[in-house]
Amino acid sequence: MQKENKTFIFKILSFFLSIFLVFLLIEIYVREIVDDGLNLDIEMLKYANSLKIISKNEAVGIEHKKNIEKKLMNVNIKLNSQGFRNNIDIDIEKKKILMLGDSMTLGWGSIETFSTHLEKNINQDIQVLNAGIGNTNTYMQINNFFTNFVKYDFDVIILNFFINDFENVKIKNVNFIEKHFYSYTYIKNMMYKILIKLSFIDNWEKFYKKTFTDKNFVNKSLNEIIKLNNYCKKNNILLVINNIPELRNLKNYKFSSETQIIKKFSKENGIMFIDSYDILKNYPEETLWVTKKDSHANDKAHLLISKFLKNRIEGKINN
Repeated sequence: MQKENKTFIFKILSFFLSIFLVFLLIEIYVREIVDDGLNLDIEMLKYANSLKIISKNEAVGIEHKKNIEKKLMNVNIKLNSQGFRNNIDIDIEKKKILMLGDSMTLGWGSIETFSTHLEKNINQDIQVLNAGIGNTNTYMQINNFFTNFVKYDFDVIILNFFINDFENVKIKNVNFIEKHFYSYTYIKNMMYKILIKLSFIDNWEKFYKKTFTDKNFVNKSLNEIIKLNNYCKKNNILLVINNIPELRNLKNYKFSSETQIIKKFSKENGIMFIDSYDILKNYPEETLWVTKKDSHANDKAHLLISKFLKNRIEGKINN
């Protein structure tokens, strides 16, 4: 009986050891072969682990760490002492433009963002602060402003809106495996893509469309914009909403009706509205992507957006 128990225990241990070795081999494969520095899913995991923290304010959700630099998508992202993607800290002597937004504003995969281009080209006495944070929505971005940045004197605030910025993002603490095992992220996203192909879950177009059907959260987000607009009017700050389009299917754009919602809202509330789709639609879409598999705006797209913004707002700032 004792011998049988030992044999049973040995089999159980062997089974779990085999499972562990399989996952260890997959982890080695993902880290050594799949992780080429340009895999979107793995780079996003590195970004979450290295540059982001969960905010103490639930409405903010995610904040950037401060005084830190990390290479992501083969590009160095440097965060200053205020958590902005800027090489230097705030200059209190200069006029200031604040950029609010998500990973498109942050400049995911881009060496120079439309924030840095705008600062170089608009006026040497104007500083442009990039507060873009990946995986955040409009509601979180505005709450981040009122929590962390309202103490600074801004002359212009540009709220950069991307099509998924009405998504009701849920922030949760991840476990050890989710945080440290690249293989977990790799397998999870492979399964996700399979489920999309089998139509068990929505593809990106349907998902983006659905974010506008959650009326409660859409209205909650719009109310935050109204709150920001009231603050800006009271403090003589120019508020601008800049629509950044999804860069896939630019020639057959699927989100014009959603853009019109934001445009109409801006007009009704006296907010300046800029639609960067008007400039980006003139270029082959893949020439604007970071990689063939990652449709975040690349350096070319950021330069185009910055020129478009400059032409629309420069006179209003200098006046």
